[in-house]
Amino acid sequence: MYKELASQPPEGSWFDSLGELALACAGSFAGEEALRLRDAYVLLGRAPAHALLAGTKLPDPALFETLVHAGAGESAALALLGSDAGFLLSRGAQGRYLASVILPGRNEEASAGAETAALAIVGALALALQDLALKPGEWGEAADRPALRLN
Repeated sequence: MYKELASQPPEGSWFDSLGELALACAGSFAGEEALRLRDAYVLLGRAPAHALLAGTKLPDPALFETLVHAGAGESAALALLGSDAGFLLSRGAQGRYLASVILPGRNEEASAGAETAALAIVGALALALQDLALKPGEWGEAADRPALRLN
């Protein structure tokens, strides 16, 4: 189920895939949570460089699948965050979740909203990792920089 590719995808396409995952999480229904969690696991396993994964961890595949299969989506999503990553999770009165993730060495958190807590966490993590593609100096003033929010 969790297979490594024979060749890693080009770095740019990995970052593009993170953006697609974040959008998919925001638009997914609760019944699609397991699919998005598995997508996140596979995508983290295909990172073009280990250094890009600071603040994350890739749990044992059997443990991760057990969590997903048992319906423990929140636990599976949190298992993808390293102990050096910060996160915040909230739920609005209408039942929609908002998660923020900040990775080590970053000055800004990434936030995403979704139908479930797990989808929001995965979406925010994907946005936080995608932000690593932006190199210092690529954006002018902070006001010119795109927001790391998907909610």
